[in-house]
Amino acid sequence: MDNSNLLFIALAIMLILIVICFILNAVNSSKISTIMDYSDDGDIIGALKDYYDKVDDLSKTVNDASDAVLQSRLANCENDSNISLKKIGIVNFDAFDDVKGKLSFALAILNNNNDGIIFTSIYGHNSCNTYVREIIGGETPIKLLEEEKTALSEAKNKLKKADNNG
Repeated sequence: MDNSNLLFIALAIMLILIVICFILNAVNSSKISTIMDYSDDGDIIGALKDYYDKVDDLSKTVNDASDAVLQSRLANCENDSNISLKKIGIVNFDAFDDVKGKLSFALAILNNNNDGIIFTSIYGHNSCNTYVREIIGGETPIKLLEEEKTALSEAKNKLKKADNNG
């Protein structure tokens, strides 16, 4: 190959590199123009700083709102938990000497405030009677059977056991 061919190849390569540079410059120019659209005074660094500050503020707002929502939901759950019936005491017993098998029962169901009910079912040969007693603050004005008192005491002590284990 002679020098003129080498010179031609070198010029062709340089021309291709110059075209590539113009293309890359146009692409970068377009990106810079997009960034400049967000800048009032033509300061790219200031525009980027403002953008990141806005993103940071938005992130804090979202996190603070999320924390507030979670705290509110947690408070609602705690309130609901206090009034939900979850403490249970049950006693099976023989109501009559001639009926065996402990088919009678007293079932106390309370919330954290010791409000709730006692179901009592008394089973006999010819009948089965069920009674419901309202419990407020762990007390009732109605005289309770010993088995009902035991069921109530078991239910009231459920929370104490859970607190001691927690």
